[in-house]
Amino acid sequence: MESEPTNNQPHKKSLRNAVFQGVLVGLLIGVGFGAGFLYGELSVRPPTTTESFDFLNEIQGQLNESFLYDAPPQSAQVYGAAKGLVATYNDPYTFFVEPQTAEVDTGNLAGRFGGIGAEIAQDAEGKFVITRVYRDNPAFASGLQEGDIIVAVDSTDVTGGNHDLNKLIALIRGDIGDPVTITVERDGNRADYSIVRSEVLIPAVFWRMLDEDSRIGYLQITRFTDRAPDELQEALKELQTAGAQAIILDLRNNGGGLVDSTIQIAGNFLDGGPILFEQSHEGDEQIRNAARGGRFVDIPMVVLVNSGTASSAEILAGALQDRGRAVVIGESTYGKGSVQFILPLSDGSSLHVTTAQWFTPNHHRLEGSGLTPDVAIAAVPDVDSVLEAGLEQLVKQLGE
Repeated sequence: MESEPTNNQPHKKSLRNAVFQGVLVGLLIGVGFGAGFLYGELSVRPPTTTESFDFLNEIQGQLNESFLYDAPPQSAQVYGAAKGLVATYNDPYTFFVEPQTAEVDTGNLAGRFGGIGAEIAQDAEGKFVITRVYRDNPAFASGLQEGDIIVAVDSTDVTGGNHDLNKLIALIRGDIGDPVTITVERDGNRADYSIVRSEVLIPAVFWRMLDEDSRIGYLQITRFTDRAPDELQEALKELQTAGAQAIILDLRNNGGGLVDSTIQIAGNFLDGGPILFEQSHEGDEQIRNAARGGRFVDIPMVVLVNSGTASSAEILAGALQDRGRAVVIGESTYGKGSVQFILPLSDGSSLHVTTAQWFTPNHHRLEGSGLTPDVAIAAVPDVDSVLEAGLEQLVKQLGE
């Protein structure tokens, strides 16, 4: 069963924007998509007391006076203290992000940035391996290939566990038009590739008509970026032109993204009404409704989910399920039902803070429990059993 489209034209084989903190990371060279956050305004408040900071200064003074080896840079000490402070709140979605990673997050959520246009993953040995090179992008034009191992960026060695993925991405990204030299290892040999950065657009929506039934269109959303609603509009128009009478919406392994984008996308399939309820820490509740007049409110559809479906993807799947708009098929979802603000700080770092939780239209709380599919189908190796079940469901509906 074909299930892995690789670009917006389907592959035959396979600010204060509201956002939900996701759990999966899409890995583009130039992409490290910790999908989903809630952007807030610049918020740097002065401390209300000095006693705790005096105590930290006391500790730092003792270290400076007594520590045997070289002290870490001042910035590393400050960031370490910031991370420790935030960690005491004991919430996995509330954390401090250093400037380089914060910049990567911003580009990911926007869906565009200055980069080279390739995907990367870090393997079990810690090596950075190129897993996909996009056509019509600088990496492809330079000759980089899938399977290349990145060992240096602008002569900065990135081997030996000295870098995490976001730091590597930050080195590769930069201003459009600026050059970057990527050193890779291929078949035991090393080579330098000089590349001029260009604007890279992160595709979030992929589509095709199914070979198995030419009446059914397949639509996959991998992340909810700022550009995703426009991409979805293009996809739906093409599927409609191709004669699609039913839609399979694949949200498997979608870790989330911008909630405003999610609500816009939901408006294509719902004619008004609630998409989610958002409850603040004070108990106040806000209803987020779909716009009226969606163009695809009647077309039969199913939604595919799995344990990697999280955050904003759960919002969309939950709304379509509760509203009786689509049959949800697959595995129970991740259960990420809290809302985060990203608060930019004065030095380019950011603070991610959990501020609220959300509920489906039927007031189902997803935090920690996730969505239960209407039709439970376990994943099977080498066979896309979930897609097959979705296809079978729609064939029955169309037959009726």
